[in-house]
Amino acid sequence: MNIDYNLYRIFLYLYEEKSISKTAVKLYVSQPAVSYSLKELENQLGYKLFYRNSKGIEPTVEAKELYKYVSTAFNIFNDAEEHLKNLNSLNFGSIRIGVPTYIGVIYLTDYIEKFRIKYPGIKFEIISASTDSMIEMLENRKLDLVLDTLPIQSKKSVSKVTLTKLKNCFFYNKKLMKDVSIKSIEDLKNYQLIFPYKTLSIRKKLDEYLESKNLALTPVIESINTDMFLELVRRGLGIGYFAEDIVKKQKDFADFELISFTDLPDMDVCSVYIDEFLTKATSEFIKMLKSNNN
Repeated sequence: MNIDYNLYRIFLYLYEEKSISKTAVKLYVSQPAVSYSLKELENQLGYKLFYRNSKGIEPTVEAKELYKYVSTAFNIFNDAEEHLKNLNSLNFGSIRIGVPTYIGVIYLTDYIEKFRIKYPGIKFEIISASTDSMIEMLENRKLDLVLDTLPIQSKKSVSKVTLTKLKNCFFYNKKLMKDVSIKSIEDLKNYQLIFPYKTLSIRKKLDEYLESKNLALTPVIESINTDMFLELVRRGLGIGYFAEDIVKKQKDFADFELISFTDLPDMDVCSVYIDEFLTKATSEFIKMLKSNNN
């Protein structure tokens, strides 16, 4: 069905103005053009829509029924137009971000707070998953932006902007693991290890480092969840490997012993996005991330 929306627009004005001449003035068209459009719509629908009287025109029963639907439809069109204008002006919209929990806690929350103060109409959706899963969601337009650490691979052409660096360390609960003695990284083979899950970037970077040392370390526990990971180390179930800033933020940090080696790999925290998919809100958020790291 081919719908001529201009005919229904004229119908709305006729119904509300109750006058062909007033409708013509409002729409900047001639009275014969209005009359012709009305006749065309009546022919298409098979109903008479208005009666003429001494005051102008009066809607028929059919016109009153039609008006309910047409006015609702045009209100929706107006709302949609306003919605798009607001998106462009950052009065309304959303940003969907994929980020590992630990990076979100120590890095992202401050920026979300600043952005929400500036643009209170923008809402955020935060998703934490494996690096590979988040990149797949980005490629499928289910996320607008991914914040993670290198290495990050994608099937599509993505933009990567390095934002900051995070130091990593090995650590354990010194109250529960009292006889730990580590002089070199090779000594870690003598202990139970708890590592981030193998699909996370922090783990991939560690594996690359260990491979360069021709050293194989096999964890007894792997976890993708930050809270679970920290709790396992807290309970003395092994030596963990994680971002130093996260460990230092724990309330019971005094219970932990940190082990660092000078050549342990730092993590480059970067924003990853696909330029052609960017919304106005996401672009502004990325600008904020960049400007605060220049």
